[in-house]
Amino acid sequence: MSDLVRITDVSPRDGLQNEPGVIPTADKVKLVELLCKTGVDEIEVTSFVSAKWVPQLGDGAAVFESLDQSPLPEGGGWGKGVPARNPVAVERAKSLRAAMTGPERALWYELSGKRLNGFKFRRQHPFGPYILDFYCPAERLVVEVDGESHNNHEAAQHDARRTSYLERHGLRVIRFQADDVVKDSAEVASRILRCLLAPQKSTPFPQPPPSGRGLQKAIFSALVPNERGMQSALDVNKAARRRFIRKVSVFTAASETFCKKNINATIDESLDRFRPVISAAHLNGLDVRAYISCVIACPFEGPIAPAVVADVAKRLMDLGVDEIDYGDTIGAGTSESTAMLLKEVRNVVPIEGGRVLSTLHLHDTFGRAAECVRAALDFGVRSFDGSVAGLGGCPYASKTLPDGTIQRAPGNISTELLVRTNHEAGYKTNVDLEALNVAAAFAREIVARSRAGVEKGGA
Repeated sequence: MSDLVRITDVSPRDGLQNEPGVIPTADKVKLVELLCKTGVDEIEVTSFVSAKWVPQLGDGAAVFESLDQSPLPEGGGWGKGVPARNPVAVERAKSLRAAMTGPERALWYELSGKRLNGFKFRRQHPFGPYILDFYCPAERLVVEVDGESHNNHEAAQHDARRTSYLERHGLRVIRFQADDVVKDSAEVASRILRCLLAPQKSTPFPQPPPSGRGLQKAIFSALVPNERGMQSALDVNKAARRRFIRKVSVFTAASETFCKKNINATIDESLDRFRPVISAAHLNGLDVRAYISCVIACPFEGPIAPAVVADVAKRLMDLGVDEIDYGDTIGAGTSESTAMLLKEVRNVVPIEGGRVLSTLHLHDTFGRAAECVRAALDFGVRSFDGSVAGLGGCPYASKTLPDGTIQRAPGNISTELLVRTNHEAGYKTNVDLEALNVAAAFAREIVARSRAGVEKGGA
């Protein structure tokens, strides 16, 4: 069982959507950029919902437009903190291009000039210490052509190390024998095209690159409530000319009352809404996360039976989602209730090693989120959501004081506490706590500034 835990930061979306004021777009962009430097595996950037209902996130498209959407740099990396090109490798690549062999030349004819359905390839492209035979930057696909020199044990070990290195940086590798290319280069090209067009799965536990202080490029995701929101996400990717958004999220609940109040639909109706969204996401190579709210208790219905959660999870898995995110929406969980929940749901959705990734989304309303993390780790959960600086929280968990003022309930478990809890329990994450503290300080600053503005405006 893996000791590496996957961390998603949801603060730009879940952390800001219930703020009384609207955070400026530029501040949201800076928050996401700071989170990118922390090494978290995924950032849920925004939600494509109607600005009429959630004005705090009405600028979702503008946030993505303002983020760095540049394609892979010439060095072959993916954002900041990736290996630079080796000058020696660059010179060697030039000589190899000039002395291209017969099989490579034949395949290059099929791939060059965007002949392959418009996909652009580079040949003899330097990436860190290696030179890639053929490389499609937009889809991060490496095509290797192996000749007779690869047919021995030492060469096979070298190829395995090379492939492992590339995959750690988020690249896919497909290999062919030189004889296959000579026999039918068009068929090889067709196989490459099928690989390019196939839905690309997100790596469950991406590894950090060995440079740039261990930082990595996080997966960007966005919440989409319906087909219109899904189209907005696809429009972002179309404008970026690549899968800038790699995952979309949908949401339902284990409580009928909460589901109706939150999204104006029954559980059955919400699942029906997901079908076209999931289909469109997979058709465009995007993963789908499905949130289940109120997995421990509901602010309206009280405790929720684990069997009810398991039933919803099973139906989501049958719909084809790639990740189920169990949300303790009002922070009612304890180590015991968390264990009871996971014991039940693992009978229908395997927690470790299954097709669907299981994630836990905790709120720290009563200060028990850390103990729930430890209980979940014991059950094999290796994926958690956090919100930097503990931003967010369910509005239904807030309290009205005798004087009529609203006492905000504590929000999501802070990503800082989440990471520390995992480390203290003996597990690893990709997160740099020093960089995370910088992001948390900025998050607190922009929220305090926004709240002060609201109070001043209402005075």
